[in-house]
This record gives sequence, C-alpha cells and structure tokens, in this order.
Amino acid sequence: MEEERLREEERRRRIARARRRRQVIRRRRMMMLGTLVIVVILIAAAAIAIYRKGQERKQQEAIEKQQQEEAAAQKEEEDNTLHIRAVGDNLIHEAFIDAGKDNDWDFDFLYENIKDDISDADLASVNQETPLTTEHENAAGYPDFNTPSEVGDALADAGFDIVTQATEHAFDQEETGIRDTISFWEDEHEKVTLLGIHNSENDPRYQIIKKKNFKIAVMNYSTMLSENHSIPEESSYMVNLYSEENAREDLEEAKQEADVAIVYLHGGQDESVEPEKRLKERVQFLAEQGADVIICSHPHILKGYELIEKPDGKETLVYYSLGNFVSAQSSLENLLGGMADFTLKKDGDEITIDSYTMVPLVMHYNEDYTECSVYKLEDYTDELAQEHGIHEENPEEDFSLTALEDAADQAGELHTEWEFQTDDTDEENTDADNPDTEDSTGNNTTDSQGRTENSGSLEQDAGEDENSTGTGNNSTGRNFTDTQNTEEN
Repeated sequence: MEEERLREEERRRRIARARRRRQVIRRRRMMMLGTLVIVVILIAAAAIAIYRKGQERKQQEAIEKQQQEEAAAQKEEEDNTLHIRAVGDNLIHEAFIDAGKDNDWDFDFLYENIKDDISDADLASVNQETPLTTEHENAAGYPDFNTPSEVGDALADAGFDIVTQATEHAFDQEETGIRDTISFWEDEHEKVTLLGIHNSENDPRYQIIKKKNFKIAVMNYSTMLSENHSIPEESSYMVNLYSEENAREDLEEAKQEADVAIVYLHGGQDESVEPEKRLKERVQFLAEQGADVIICSHPHILKGYELIEKPDGKETLVYYSLGNFVSAQSSLENLLGGMADFTLKKDGDEITIDSYTMVPLVMHYNEDYTECSVYKLEDYTDELAQEHGIHEENPEEDFSLTALEDAADQAGELHTEWEFQTDDTDEENTDADNPDTEDSTGNNTTDSQGRTENSGSLEQDAGEDENSTGTGNNSTGRNFTDTQNTEEN
C-alpha cells in the first residue's frame, strides 16, 4: 500500500510538474506572441510612418515642382512680355536753362512727376530734340539750341533707355555739337541707346537691343534739317536723314537680326490732330517694309494713333505725334503731350501687339519758372492749371483742366482705311501728288523724296516768342531743308 501511495504521489508530482511546464511554456509563448505582436505593430507603425513621410515628401516635392514650373512659366511669360513707353520732344528753352542754373545745374525737377512711369517700363524712349554741351557758357535756347548735358543726366536718371537725336535741330551746333553729344552719352551713360547721330560714317543707322526674350531693332530718321546749319556733303553721315532707300535697306537688314523693328520718325505738320497725307504715306511705306512700331515726333502737338492691319495679317502700331514732352511754349496744344504705352507678346517666333494706348501729359511751369515739371494729365489739377505761367505769357489762351482733357480726347485712336501696294512700282512716288506742303513749324522745307514741303502752317517751333517763352526769338520764318535736297517751289 505504501508503495502504491508513493507511486501515486510521484505520479501527481509529475503531473504537476508537467502542468507547470506547460504553463511556463504557455506564458513564454504568450510573451513571445505579445512581443511579436508589439514588434509587428511597431514595424507596421514604422512602415506607415515611413510611407506617410514618403508620401508627404512626394507631395512636397510635387508642390515644389509645381511651384518651380509655375515660377518658370511666369518668368517665361514675363520674359515673353515687353512693356515699352515713349515720349515726345524734350525741348529745353532758355527759361529752363536758367531754372536749372539756379538749381545747381540739376534738371531732375523736370521729370520727377513722371519718373516712376518711365522707370517702370522695360524700355522707355525720349526724343532729345537738341544737341548737348558740357560747357555751361555755351548753353543756349532758340534759335541755335545747345542744351546743358545735365539734362541728359536727368533723362538717364528718370529711366530712359533710348534717346533719339535725329531732329531738325540736330545740327544746330554743327559737327562740334554732334561729337559733343555722342561723347557725353558714351562717356556718362553707356547703357543708354543713342540713335540718329554718328561720329563715324561706318556706324550702322540702326541698333539691336536685347531685352528679355526679345531682339528689338531701333532706328531714327529726320525728314528735315535747319538750313541755318546745313550739313556739308562730307558730314552727311552725322545725322540719319530719311529716305525710302535708307529705310528699306535698314529694315531689310534689321529684320534678319531682330524680332521687332521700331522706327522713330522725325517729321510732320501741326495743322490737325489727324495725320496729313505725306506722313501717312511715309508710315505706310515703313509698314510695308516691315516696321512693327512707328513713333513720330516734330509737330509739337499731340496727334492720334492707330493699329494698322496689313494684308499679310501682321500689324503695325503707329503714333503720329507725341507732341512736346518738355517745352516752354505758350499754347495749350504745345503744352499737351503724350506718352505711348504698349506691350509686345512673344509666342515662339511670333510677335504680337498685346495692348496699346496713349497717356496724355501736361508740361507745367509757373510764372517765374521756379516750378517746372511734366505731369500725367490724370494727376494734373485745376489749381495747377490756374497757376500755369501760360496765363502770363498768353492771357487769351483757354488753359484749364477741362480744356486739356477735351484736347486730349481729340487726339485719340484712329481707324484709317489703308490701301496697301501689291508691288514696288510706285514706292518712290508716294509724294507725287503732294509736291507743295510745309513742315510743322510753318517753314519751308525740302522733303526726303526731292519735293518741297510748304503747308502754310503757322505752328510756332521750339522757341516761340520771347514774351511767351523767354527764349528771345520767334520760331516762324526759318528755312528747313529736308533730306534729299531738291528745289523748293
């Protein structure tokens, strides 16, 4: 019995030990399983975190890529958009020379109210009507202009990139004036593109400006020169004189290098805001030769503008006259100018005129010329108009904000019906039925085709009357020779 009891106890102990071993194994298995589950959870969590981070990184990369693409597209759009502004004749009379002298020869005051608009453009141009001198004692207004070079400094500081100087007054100081003017621009403002005058007969008549994604050919011609200082034959290269031959040759060459061709043409009459027949004929000829934009100066009054649609589907934008930019003349029409404002778009090899307008400007000066500055008409006030020195110079002139606005409205967009030539047979005879017209100053001129301009217009030129401008001379009665020297009728 004892033996059986011992065996039973041993059996129970074995069962108990086996149970404990199973329990230990079960606990170990549970722990291992738990650990495995935790590991799996941790791995899954890590995987999810890694995945999420990867996704976030991909999303961020996609966002950054999209932003880069949008920035690149925006830059490409900006680089394929060219905003250009242009103003008319910068005509510095004696009164302004005196005002600058009293201001330590600083002429920034003339442009301070228009500076932001000029510097904001991709390219801005001005017609510098007269030669420049660094010798103050030689500075002069009408009739033989010689403008202090500090005026050029002020133009550059205002933001002008292009200066045109092929004008009827270009040779007022003869060869010396041409060379002094060129030396000033080259030495003091080499980044400014100077057009229209040369000190070497080997100089090209046009220049190529590279701006953004554009190559712009720019050229400047004058259709007249003062006979008071006619150019000798051996010096004729010094001023770009207009002729169809020169224009055709220059545009043909320039269009091979450039995307866009802009022609600055100095010529026209002052009889109406509507362009006269001769000017329209010249514009049509230039458009037919491939000019994309034509900007005219000289009449000293504001004329209209228009977009010409040509038979080949292309367009030419023309401003018939931007009037005076700066002048001490004493009539409303001579004190109302314009700023051409247009935008070009490039799509591949195609250039289009995306938008265009003309912003009216007012030349303001008070009675003693202590306040002289150009304003946008939209910024001008009745108070300023009442303070204008014109009321002293020309009391009968109706000079008010309303009168200025009415005059500006008359020089708006035009819509001419054009008849373009289909061949070249008549290109040299565009003026044949208008042999006797006159330039905008009311003076006798010989035009670039070998005929005579003789319109009878009495618009006063740069100097006007001494009592109205302080210049000391009346501008009428001067003789001007246009650019192909033929006999006057």
